[in-house]
Amino acid sequence: MSRRTTLALSGAAVAALAVAGASLSWTIAAPRAAAFAERDLARRYGLGLAVAGPATLTLLPAPRLTFSGVRLRRGGHDLVASEGLQVQLGLAGLLAGRADITGLVLERARIALPSGASDDWAEPAARLAARVAAGRGRHLRRLVLVDATLTGRDPRTGHIETVTGLNLVANWPRPAAGLDLSAAFTWRDVPATLTLSGLRPRELAAGAESPVVAALTWNGAGAAGSGAPVAGSAEIEGSLAWVKDTSRETSKNVSAEASPRETETAGPRLSGQSRFATSALPGTLAWLGIAPGPAALAGPVSLDGRFLARPGGVEWPEIRVRVGGSQLEGAGAAALVRGRLSLTGTLAAERLDLSGLMPDVAPGAAWSRAPLALDGLTSGDLDLRLSAASARLGPVEAQDVAAGLLVRDGAVEATLGRATVQGGTVKGRAALAALPAGLDARLQGSVDRVDLGGLFADLGWPRWILGRAQGSVALDGAGSSLADLVGRLAGRAAATVEGGEILGLNFADLVQRPEAAAAALRRGGRTHFERARVSLTVSDGVAEIGQGQLRGTALTASLGGRIFLAERRLGAEARIEPGPDGRAGGSFAIEGPWLRPSLRPLAARTLPPTALPAAASAYAP
Repeated sequence: MSRRTTLALSGAAVAALAVAGASLSWTIAAPRAAAFAERDLARRYGLGLAVAGPATLTLLPAPRLTFSGVRLRRGGHDLVASEGLQVQLGLAGLLAGRADITGLVLERARIALPSGASDDWAEPAARLAARVAAGRGRHLRRLVLVDATLTGRDPRTGHIETVTGLNLVANWPRPAAGLDLSAAFTWRDVPATLTLSGLRPRELAAGAESPVVAALTWNGAGAAGSGAPVAGSAEIEGSLAWVKDTSRETSKNVSAEASPRETETAGPRLSGQSRFATSALPGTLAWLGIAPGPAALAGPVSLDGRFLARPGGVEWPEIRVRVGGSQLEGAGAAALVRGRLSLTGTLAAERLDLSGLMPDVAPGAAWSRAPLALDGLTSGDLDLRLSAASARLGPVEAQDVAAGLLVRDGAVEATLGRATVQGGTVKGRAALAALPAGLDARLQGSVDRVDLGGLFADLGWPRWILGRAQGSVALDGAGSSLADLVGRLAGRAAATVEGGEILGLNFADLVQRPEAAAAALRRGGRTHFERARVSLTVSDGVAEIGQGQLRGTALTASLGGRIFLAERRLGAEARIEPGPDGRAGGSFAIEGPWLRPSLRPLAARTLPPTALPAAASAYAP
């Protein structure tokens, strides 16, 4: 072996030993190593570093110091307490004898987020923002959190909130490049993941807009003990800016016309395209600490559109919303004030299905005695205006629908501006207001030219009357349950049916054979009429029938009696007037359940003879 070869092999061996040695971790004096790293942390961010355990130095593949039992402090308070800390150093600075920290890795750290008036994070954040905006010096290129715990106070409620199991990786390779971040964590017993890319901290710190793409997903069973399903995702793609408080500047020149930006308060402003979807909106809102309010009626919900978010509120100039099988388009806004969600919107749909809002009640079932309350529905505010080419509410189909829903603290009001139902027009208004025990309810409505046969068929009721109906209703009542409320109803109602017929009953045959009245409704038959009219006066849940008349080409009938709303029972009397051709008349009792009443003939009433005074004999017929 030549001398040159021997020297080359010896040099390679020495180099290999040097590389191997540089790759090993060397235990060093912890106080001196901590002081070395602390100088850079204090200079850049105003943070102190305290180390309780040993320290090691590793040179390859990148210089780094590793500590155990670490605390990052500011103003005498611990901001971060970590079982392990790895400080990644720039090689050039290390050769020059100074610490240029380029990355931090924290293991099982407990991080106290800013809360209250004594915000020890304010100074480090301000220094970081100033350095980033100015582009001075080296920046932190990488931050890693392993199984970290974040604790802070919710500014809305003041309650302590905790994020556990946080695994985060943030990379910012160059000052002019974008920041990428990915994180997985658990909050309120729900696992979630967050990704962010494209964010440019330098532009953001300088007050300019920065592009941003972010996505958040969550999937769990909700907070412990709630049992509410929580699953969904949210995505945004747009621009982010940090707006300074300009309200003070605007007040100095009140005569100047202020732009929207001039009146914005300090905080982030985010705009762009957004997408949101959840399989259970009430559960997701409850997980976020927002009272669902009217959203408690919704199930799967998704929305996407152009948005603008400022502190305290979000606006959607263009939005598409899918609720169940219905898709709507329009505009909307949301605001959160002291934990109370406020929604406004104007939405339109080709087809709208509101069947999920209808209670599942059998036609013959008794009125519910469950307590009535609006607490679950009025914990948020809603001002919603809807229009639809066609809509379904339970079994009823409607066209050309314009409606509104207004929810305020302790009150709900639903309006139907118009709707076409079975060829006729329907309008109405229903209002509910909370009472100390129960609800106050008011109902007003009108119908015009509605086909009764088609409507009864949609509702699944017996089609016992046909014709075009018009009418009005105005009712009010109060009660602690639906049964109690119906038992206290008061108001008026009236209806008129033109050119119709009564199915299952022939009045002419009934008069000729009154003894067959009990089976008349089961035998079938028809009674044609030109006009039928009835008016009701309701008091304490009992409707008194007044002006009940039916006129046809061959007969005239009148109706009187009562409808007992609470019992869903009829107690009425129908009188068929004698015909001009000498046909006899008769009276019949209509009794029993209002959907399946029975007929019973009444004995003819004989009026006692009345003697006329002699002076009146000239006027006697």
